[in-house]
Amino acid sequence: MLSVNVRYKQKLNQSPYRHKPTMFIKPLQRNYLISCLGMLLMTVCPSIAQLKAERPNPIVVMLGDSITYAGAWKSFFPNTQIINRGISGYSTHDLLREMPSTIALGPGKIFLMIGINDLLRGASVEETFNRYILILNALEKSGAKVFVEATLECAREQCGATVDAVRALNQMLKNTAQERALTFIDLNPGLTDQTQGLLKVYTTDGLHLTTLAYTYWAKEIANMVREE
Repeated sequence: MLSVNVRYKQKLNQSPYRHKPTMFIKPLQRNYLISCLGMLLMTVCPSIAQLKAERPNPIVVMLGDSITYAGAWKSFFPNTQIINRGISGYSTHDLLREMPSTIALGPGKIFLMIGINDLLRGASVEETFNRYILILNALEKSGAKVFVEATLECAREQCGATVDAVRALNQMLKNTAQERALTFIDLNPGLTDQTQGLLKVYTTDGLHLTTLAYTYWAKEIANMVREE
């Protein structure tokens, strides 16, 4: 029995096919492993393009008073992480007090409109502007991209000379935005006229806005909200 085994091994060693199995097994193993790896990547790991598509955009904060608060921002921008930080009755003084909680949201963009309540309550343009600058300083220091929105005019029929005060404030805000290389957004040309201030078709009470006005507002800022 031993001699038979020895002769068999000798023949096997002399065979021209002795090394052939190794030549065929390695490529098959390699192809099998590549196939398995490909299936694993497709089923477990999303593609790089998909990861990029699902990457959350910067948080957008709409900051202001009741005029901002009443906007249906999430409906206008359903695919954007947008937070409505408009609070009814707020003035620059109130907004300045709320800076820590606003900054804590970690916004990438902030659309700021404030000032009408200050002026309606008798604050001077200079006082309102000075507090606005403090708000602006805090927001810029946070690293967020700030969009300075002109304070919306009210209807002259309801608020009289406050319309002129708003226009004076807006000129100061526009100059500041230019000096700081910030985007200045003035909705007033599309919603007001020189004589009446805020037009009746765009307001419910001479101060607050209609759906038509908010639709115009959203359209004006849409590209800025969505851009990365």
